[in-house]
Amino acid sequence: MCVAGGIFNPENGFYQVTGKIVDLFLLSVFWLFCSIPVVTIGPSTAALYNTVTRCIRGNERNSWVMFFRTFRDNLKVGVLTTLVILPAGVLLVFLQGLLYQTAVVGQAGYVLYVAYQIFLLLPLGALCYVFPVLSRFTFRTGGLLLNCSKLAMAHLPSTVGMGLLLALSIWICSYIPVLAAVLPAVLALFHSFPLERIFRPYIQAQREEQQEE
Repeated sequence: MCVAGGIFNPENGFYQVTGKIVDLFLLSVFWLFCSIPVVTIGPSTAALYNTVTRCIRGNERNSWVMFFRTFRDNLKVGVLTTLVILPAGVLLVFLQGLLYQTAVVGQAGYVLYVAYQIFLLLPLGALCYVFPVLSRFTFRTGGLLLNCSKLAMAHLPSTVGMGLLLALSIWICSYIPVLAAVLPAVLALFHSFPLERIFRPYIQAQREEQQEE
């Protein structure tokens, strides 16, 4: 009885690790479900990032409650921001398709296509800031996109690294779709390491302002 009680004790290390692994799966499923309308990808991503940071990296509980509360709180700005980003994304994918056609024609087209693939890491990386920032700070759509662009340029190595991880995750899911049941939360977890380091001084400044008020 003592052994069993130790294993299933919420404070037991094994229990906590197992719980976090289960949370990674559930949060990915929540993200997929809430992203089905497409225009809700933004608030869904904000909810995923905030919950992964606080519950997987941190020790807060009730992850599903936090996910849906964050989703609700960021729904309006998240949807509007998604509606701005989606056309730009469609345009980039369209250009990629055109350049792919030139890549199969000749050497020059292939070089141009590879260069474009490398360039895409910048907008992909910049995208990785948008909804995590929304989950931690209060912005309207214009201010959100402007400030995320500044962050992306100010932290270029992190931007490229996160863009590469996002591109790799999309590529993996295109070949092994079942991994979409866990990769979204895992990707958010990996992204949280550079992002939380970047956010730290701004969060501290925000707390100081709140204390002064």
